[in-house]
Amino acid sequence: MSKRFLFFASGLLVAVAVTAGILTLRNNDNSSMLRSSDKAALQSMMGVNSNNQLPLKTASGQKAMQPTIKDGVKEFTLTAEPVRWEYSKGKTIAAWAYNGQVPGPEIRVTEGDKVRIKFNNMLPKGTTTHWHGLDVPNSMDGVPGVTQEAVKAGESFTYEFTAAPAGTRFYHTHGSKMGDEAQQSDMGLSGAFIVEPKGYQKPDKEYTVMLDDWRLGKDGFNRAVTDMNMDGMDNMAMNMDYNLFTMNGLAFPDSRNLDVKQGDRVRIRLINASASTTHPMHLHGQQFKITATDGNPVPEAAQLTRNVVTLNPGETYDIELTATNPGVWAFHCHELHHAGAGMMTLLKYEGFNAPASSSSGSQDVQNMDGMEDMEGM
Repeated sequence: MSKRFLFFASGLLVAVAVTAGILTLRNNDNSSMLRSSDKAALQSMMGVNSNNQLPLKTASGQKAMQPTIKDGVKEFTLTAEPVRWEYSKGKTIAAWAYNGQVPGPEIRVTEGDKVRIKFNNMLPKGTTTHWHGLDVPNSMDGVPGVTQEAVKAGESFTYEFTAAPAGTRFYHTHGSKMGDEAQQSDMGLSGAFIVEPKGYQKPDKEYTVMLDDWRLGKDGFNRAVTDMNMDGMDNMAMNMDYNLFTMNGLAFPDSRNLDVKQGDRVRIRLINASASTTHPMHLHGQQFKITATDGNPVPEAAQLTRNVVTLNPGETYDIELTATNPGVWAFHCHELHHAGAGMMTLLKYEGFNAPASSSSGSQDVQNMDGMEDMEGM
């Protein structure tokens, strides 16, 4: 080996080492700046400068909202507030919640019911509530700058309408103004709104499953809080780097099973509350029929038999099956990065159990440096 080559190689190694040192310094500087900006963003979006100062909420408190009836009107109270949400055992993320729940509590009424919902905004920012798929009066549609002014921090607004049409609907934030709806949605503000038809006969088992996406940073930091950093416009480059995917606010293996018995007629109401992500949901070991799209019934002659149904953002599907193939079956998003980061649960027949597994599912999301970024996924 020539001396000239050894000299060249040594010089190359020195150059690489120096470059790496510069990049490390730059990364450390950027990291330090990010931590400072994150702290300021938390104060602005959550009213605190540490996740630990937020009230801890868990799935044990999830329950549907029960109305009070006054003069024939079903009245509900819905409060938006900052929380620390436990999406998996020992794992939390800063979130905005309705009534301390992620997703918000299910509202269930009968078609034709007169509904009054008092909305209290306990967030540090203005917001609104939109009734997705419901044919409400224009002034009740919840779009800031179009049908109402945003409900300011600490203020309230009462929504009143007749519940129609029947079907799987949902409610969600429409932001404080044009441009921040995606950010507020990514903070967790959505919930199911089910309108049963008159004379509704429930199947043996019925489940509502809300799908949602999160941008999880280290120590439970919700990176959605830093979106608004470009003169009031969303930082669009950040909108696709989701790395946590939940079903009813929980990530596998801590998502709740769909429990059935042999012979049960089962309805699953699927709602994609994501701001921008599509979810092809696949059920193992069974076929199902699509009986409603966006809450609207599909005529029996037009009902497709499938085992995968794809939900775009804002879409809802009702699927129905008869439980005839006993066992424990996976039900997951077939965009497999999403399944691997939490979007999976189990259809579990009575008397059957899944084998013990060492897999921690979404619990690994924060354990690999840089995995919280997942750019390009």
